[in-house]
Amino acid sequence: MKKIISIDHGNRLIKTEHMVFPAAFVESGHLPAIGSDVLKYQGKVYTLNDKNFPVQMDKTGNENYFILTLFALGKELVDEAKIIRKLTPHDPIRVELLIGMPIQDYEASRKKYEQYFGNRQGLIPFELNGQAYSVRLTGAHAFPQAYAVAVTGFGQLRDTRILNIVDIGGFTVDCLQMDKFMPNLSLCTSFYSGVNNLFQLINEQSRSTGGRDISSSILEGIIGKDLGVLTDYSEQRIKTVTSAAIAHTENMLAEIAQRVLSAATVPRVIITKIFMSSSAVTGAKISPKPPA
Repeated sequence: MKKIISIDHGNRLIKTEHMVFPAAFVESGHLPAIGSDVLKYQGKVYTLNDKNFPVQMDKTGNENYFILTLFALGKELVDEAKIIRKLTPHDPIRVELLIGMPIQDYEASRKKYEQYFGNRQGLIPFELNGQAYSVRLTGAHAFPQAYAVAVTGFGQLRDTRILNIVDIGGFTVDCLQMDKFMPNLSLCTSFYSGVNNLFQLINEQSRSTGGRDISSSILEGIIGKDLGVLTDYSEQRIKTVTSAAIAHTENMLAEIAQRVLSAATVPRVIITKIFMSSSAVTGAKISPKPPA
């Protein structure tokens, strides 16, 4: 059996076609691990958590992102693994990876990323949540993230002269301008105003007033107006978080306008919804086509 699997290796979240999960784990060694997602690989045990690693702009610098890739493969291949276990238990699943990269790093680092993720020799046996897997990676192909977003909307956007893409991640905001669907690399930039920066600011404010840190999942719930979360927090705490989110968004949009874009002069902007909190903060969507 052969599968093609797409993975976006973010600094905060790992995204696949069907799953989103934190880009962080703890290693339990040979001790039993308790958690919703437990990976066993090469005699070690790993458990996902929401305490992010330090920003790792080069994902090939250590094995962290390969371990996270195994979590992603296990989540995407769970049904196939069950079928193979019944019918052909000795056959591996052959996987070809499609991976996203920031467009400003694409030319310089593409081959290194493809080697890191795809050039793994032999079978890769691992276990996720009690399900055994045997995978053989047949290769990896890297694609520029922002450009890939535009391609998915080609039918709608092909007549747009100037197209601006804003990719809001956990740590960085990546901007790309396209002219007649060709990337303008002179207007390609990144800066550190991702959603994690907002969360850090909120928790700094909380600690300065004698409060405790609020977890990322709770902050996402407050910003996303999740009733299950809002009912557990005071009106003042909710107001503090919401006000900080609005201020962060205004500063982020001002930075985008200064560096690349101007809503008054460009016809269309795409803000990609990388995860729930970014869309909740920005109200992200494809802007309507301007009047002729």
